[in-house]
Amino acid sequence: MSLARTDSRAWGRFALFAECLLTGVWIALAALPLVTYPAALAAGTRHLRRHLAHEPGGWREFAADFRSAVRGGWLVGLAGWAAVAVVWTDLR
Repeated sequence: MSLARTDSRAWGRFALFAECLLTGVWIALAALPLVTYPAALAAGTRHLRRHLAHEPGGWREFAADFRSAVRGGWLVGLAGWAAVAVVWTDLR
């Protein structure tokens, strides 16, 4: 195995790690309203799939995916927090 091949493989793994970190920051920012966490996770998943498929994508594509997912995703987030409230009340 040559050094160039090992270098390339290591660089690809580091690039994926860096993209995961960046996507995590974007997801955290998009999920700040606490009701939009399902839409943020869906947009992050789409972004990472796009990255793994070597398709172009960045903040604009993430924001577009987030906007399309938040249309119905906020209802899922609200239902999730309602379920947490019900379980918390039951445990008390």
